[in-house]
Amino acid sequence: MENIVKKITKKARFIANDAVFSLGWRQASNILSKPGRRILVYHGLDKIGQKTLNGRYISVDEFASQVRFLSGHAQIVSLDDYFSETFDTRRFTVALTFDDGYQNNLRYALPVLEQYAAPATFFLTAAAGGGATWLWMDFLDVATALGPDQIEIDHRVFRKKKWRHTTYFIDAAGRKLVDWARYSPWQFVQKMEAALQAAGAWTGAEALSEYWRLLSPPEIRHLAASPYATIGAHGYTHQDLASVSPEAAFAEIKGCKEVLEQLCGTTIRALAYPFGSYTRALLNYATSIGFSQQLAVNLLFAEDHNDPRIHARMCINPYISLNNQWLALKKGRY
Repeated sequence: MENIVKKITKKARFIANDAVFSLGWRQASNILSKPGRRILVYHGLDKIGQKTLNGRYISVDEFASQVRFLSGHAQIVSLDDYFSETFDTRRFTVALTFDDGYQNNLRYALPVLEQYAAPATFFLTAAAGGGATWLWMDFLDVATALGPDQIEIDHRVFRKKKWRHTTYFIDAAGRKLVDWARYSPWQFVQKMEAALQAAGAWTGAEALSEYWRLLSPPEIRHLAASPYATIGAHGYTHQDLASVSPEAAFAEIKGCKEVLEQLCGTTIRALAYPFGSYTRALLNYATSIGFSQQLAVNLLFAEDHNDPRIHARMCINPYISLNNQWLALKKGRY
């Protein structure tokens, strides 16, 4: 009940904010007029901003509007400059990042960044560098949309359930299949993909390739060649690195770094933790192998707040208006 009240209150606040701006009582141009700093994280872009597969997409027009606004009312800096604080601290400062390494980042995001001379860091997994065409989370999103009403994996039955914009599989206890895949050994992910493919859930997926196809090695090199794009690491297979053994987590980030460095011919210094999940031991190990810039979503340990090696990021919310997005950006929370 408490969560429902919070959601209703937040939605009411968003509506009230929009009303204040539409009536002219507040100007969007003034929202970011005072000093502040944030790192924004995007995932995918498409032409329409679909929200039925997941909540990780906005349209290219929305992205262009956001970059245009930030270019005019704040300063967009590279992640290198953000970490070294090489910017005008009197202005609101934003660093842009993209996670997962979709083909649509090259097709849609890079032209916008080049148009506005706005730098961004793209965090890729080694899956793309190794020739894989999808990440398991995107496979599951598409297979859920196209697949049967129920699926059995490892003798456990999962049934479809629709909530708001999206549909997902849950087991008899109400636990989502995506959570099973995230917190289980990698073998479970492999069984999940095999079961869904055997059920025909990937038939027709090509029509939705904009939402799962990863950058190919030549496309990664093309992206890396732009003066407005920096390549960062995002794990080898996009696993929750706090849920696997320390040895497996170390191998995930070291292997990703090696693959991307070989592919791009440059040193990879930035690491974004998949799901924002990490441990202090992993943070220290990442530092020891050359990751001088580490990013989470929320900082998970008290000492992180005074640790210059790691910063939090703020995910773009595709369900709210731009004015509400800028207000949240200013506050650092939704």
